[in-house]
Amino acid sequence: MPLPDRNVSATQATLVNDQGHANIYGMEVGIEVLATTWPSGYANYSYEFFDHTFLGTVRRGAPNHKANVGLRGIRSTGISADLSYHYVGQATYPVAQTFTLLASFGVPFVNPQVSSYNLLNLRVGYRFWQQQSAAGYLREAEVALSVFNALNDTHREHPLGNLLGTRVMGWLTVKL
Repeated sequence: MPLPDRNVSATQATLVNDQGHANIYGMEVGIEVLATTWPSGYANYSYEFFDHTFLGTVRRGAPNHKANVGLRGIRSTGISADLSYHYVGQATYPVAQTFTLLASFGVPFVNPQVSSYNLLNLRVGYRFWQQQSAAGYLREAEVALSVFNALNDTHREHPLGNLLGTRVMGWLTVKL
């Protein structure tokens, strides 16, 4: 059935948002392993494919390939650690035509391509206080240090996004 033209009726307003089509295909596989009572590990891989004919700002982009591997553990001594590696494949994100038009006014052209990148994230923590409340839940406090992008694989996660490098963060978490 063909779609009606915009506003063809004298009595009823009609609007066709986009006459394109979209098909998204994908799959994900993963595994989680509980090695003993405290360390565990995980791995997963996902694939995604876009087939669409949309135009303008309704177009979408995403990396075809993503993979994650990690180890984590919490000891009865209060020490916890997490090591995770993430791979994200290259992607093309369609940029709105507005950004292309602004290039004629001296605004730098936005490259729609985002390169693949690797992230190694680390976290170590120490739970220094734990107490059972009268209501039955646990109160606790933990101090932790985390490193985002320990490999310093400087990258963007979207063409309009910031350039990301290594970040080191300290945490104090209190649950009352």
